[in-house]
Amino acid sequence: MSSPISGVVAWAVIGYLAVGLSGWLWLVRGTDAGRFDNQMGRLVVHMGLWCIVALLMYRCASTPTIDDPANQLALGCVLMTTTYLYSIGRLVSADPEPDTVWRNQRNAGLVALAATASIVLTAASTRYSGRTVDLRSAGDALGIGCALAIPLTYNTFVFARSCLGALRDSDTPRAARIVSFGMIGTNAIIWGAQALSLSQLATGWPDGPQLSLVPVAFTLFVAIGSTLLAVPLVAELMLRAGMDRATRTCRRLLPLWRDLTAAVPEIVMPADARHGSDPATRLLRMTVEIRDAMLHLGAYLPAETDEAQRNTVREPEWNRGITDYAHRLSRAAQARKAGLPPAGTGAPPLPLAAHDFDAELALLIGLARIWPQAKAAVE
Repeated sequence: MSSPISGVVAWAVIGYLAVGLSGWLWLVRGTDAGRFDNQMGRLVVHMGLWCIVALLMYRCASTPTIDDPANQLALGCVLMTTTYLYSIGRLVSADPEPDTVWRNQRNAGLVALAATASIVLTAASTRYSGRTVDLRSAGDALGIGCALAIPLTYNTFVFARSCLGALRDSDTPRAARIVSFGMIGTNAIIWGAQALSLSQLATGWPDGPQLSLVPVAFTLFVAIGSTLLAVPLVAELMLRAGMDRATRTCRRLLPLWRDLTAAVPEIVMPADARHGSDPATRLLRMTVEIRDAMLHLGAYLPAETDEAQRNTVREPEWNRGITDYAHRLSRAAQARKAGLPPAGTGAPPLPLAAHDFDAELALLIGLARIWPQAKAAVE
């Protein structure tokens, strides 16, 4: 067995991809990140399987030259892998119907099969004539070089264009931007390998077996792609462990939400079975309910806080307003729970105004941070 990639590296990449696919199927399948039930997840899984097959074919090759049938079939597997990049690029750019996605994939797969057949038949015809494949000859280069380069370049170009479109979109999440940057980089590796292969055909540099750069570039492509595949996997692990930002924020707001909704239980919205477990939805719902409770309790706010209670919470001078409001809000919640009439003081129902969701969330987090101490002082 001869390959420009050592066995240790090749088997490590194969195992890395296999573990990533298994974990991705186990954790991410059916979630918004994986979308396995939609066409995106299925395309990713099929592409990963073709990557494994291509790397295994390179492991089966006895020589690093294109004369080996295993290398010829491996090139076909590489082309099949890029057809899924093409379909993913079309899906991201146009978001077509499922039938259209798989029709595009079938057509791209047929082109890859035709190109693979051209490579195999050209090599077989050369061997039948009693010579080795020489890609510097016009016939061999047209039959093998063009069959590989044209569909591979087109497929990766369509995918890279969709990644650039995602980067230009200001609404693209940070994780998606990281994946887009990484995938453009992996495509650049493939394009660089093709450019060096063309240089080898034209000038003989770099010296060595022709197309030997393809397995090197493809192995690097798989290694980087497997790492990017782990992005939704890590995100799902953090979500299940409760370490994502939305879940951590919900935990910080929980004591405040629990006390305010206990005083104003009618503002609690009924649970949505479809989205109730989504942390972002829970955070939005909790924020709205806290805000509604604060509005309802505005009529119960006392005019001012007792000086002794105010001094139980040590805060910088610029934050004394929110500290004072926490004491008054706690007293208002106790008054409403006890069935007392509204205070009628004309006090403002809300603290400082927030102009967007992030500012409002920061305000509520600050209130929740001092809420336990303010509640204890009032009690």
